[in-house]
Amino acid sequence: MSESITLEINAEGDWDGSTEVALNRDNAVVTSRRYYKFNLNGPHGVLRADLGGIFSPVSMKLVGVGYSSWNPESKGRVIASDATGSFRQEITLKPAMQFVVMYPGDKLAFSTQDERGQLVLVVNELNEAEAVKWGLGHQPFVMATRFRIIRNTGTPFLPNPTITWQPDFHYDPNSGVLVATDDGTGAIPASALCLYPRWQGCYVSARFAGSDGVGRLRIVDNLTRNSWQVPGNPRGRAVECRGLHQPRRSDRARSCPSRPG
Repeated sequence: MSESITLEINAEGDWDGSTEVALNRDNAVVTSRRYYKFNLNGPHGVLRADLGGIFSPVSMKLVGVGYSSWNPESKGRVIASDATGSFRQEITLKPAMQFVVMYPGDKLAFSTQDERGQLVLVVNELNEAEAVKWGLGHQPFVMATRFRIIRNTGTPFLPNPTITWQPDFHYDPNSGVLVATDDGTGAIPASALCLYPRWQGCYVSARFAGSDGVGRLRIVDNLTRNSWQVPGNPRGRAVECRGLHQPRRSDRARSCPSRPG
């Protein structure tokens, strides 16, 4: 790995998280060709992939990020190069250095709440071997998938194990939740919730809102249609139930009976 280059960025006013900054190395005060000091005026929120023309915009970079405040409202994001502006990673800014990776074309966005602060970036461009090493140390990870079933008519869930109920879920990008508006009842196939191959198991948690606190979760065997109740944990007008789906010879299904409040 090459020797790191440090960028000290002093800004008047908060970073707004959206305004792109035309950072230019020619406007920096440079010390020993490794330390670049910038003073920003005017709106600022996003740094381009070349970080002021100091680095290649198509290189993979390991970036340490430090900010002069502990305010938990101050955030930093790695913005992907796609047209939607999706972000790969978000961190809460703090004086302690935190490291993120920028892939070719990625930008850095910051949003702060301190009016004036110092942002420090410690940057290393990664060669092929270093990029491979980083990739091997950061394997794919699993995120919990959230589903929401909205019922409009006040029809309660019913523990009917003989009926298979398949809600039509659609992804809501604003909430990050798969949502279905459905007044159906019956047993929901676990495969509709797990989104994994049949030989893998998954952990399912159910929560009821707007009920009278008597919601229960039942697990139904797909072959025999026998069912058993998972103990619930009533909390006021909401109930949390948890169950493990671990298919063996057959798929399992779930039914969450409740009475609307």
